Amino acid sequence: MASTRGLDPRYEPIAQQLLAHLKTLAGGFVITSGLRSHDDQVRLYNKFLAGGSGVYTVLPPGRSQHERGLAVDIARIGTEPKQDPILRAVGAWWRSQGGVWGGDADPVHFEATRAWTGRS
Repeated sequence: MASTRGLDPRYEPIAQQLLAHLKTLAGGFVITSGLRSHDDQVRLYNKFLAGGSGVYTVLPPGRSQHERGLAVDIARIGTEPKQDPILRAVGAWWRSQGGVWGGDADPVHFEATRAWTGRS
């Protein structure tokens, strides 16, 4: 499994707290993706373009906050993320706090605030 290792030092403790909070709500939550190298993003994006990445959106290399250490993907083992009411509730809360959440297209995706990521 992935971890928070290598994340931006401002975001790492926040991502750890988010994961810990999810674990208090239900067991089985894990980080499935954290920091990605540019080459990892290229491979993942090419797999997405070929239709092999499953149901989630993958941004082109250079556009993913995973490459900057400002995003994590979190899922609950044994639970389809798009059907997970806990991810939906926590994702809505994350957005209300200024974070970026993947929503229906990518419910496992939790980014740092828009101010940190430069997204508008």
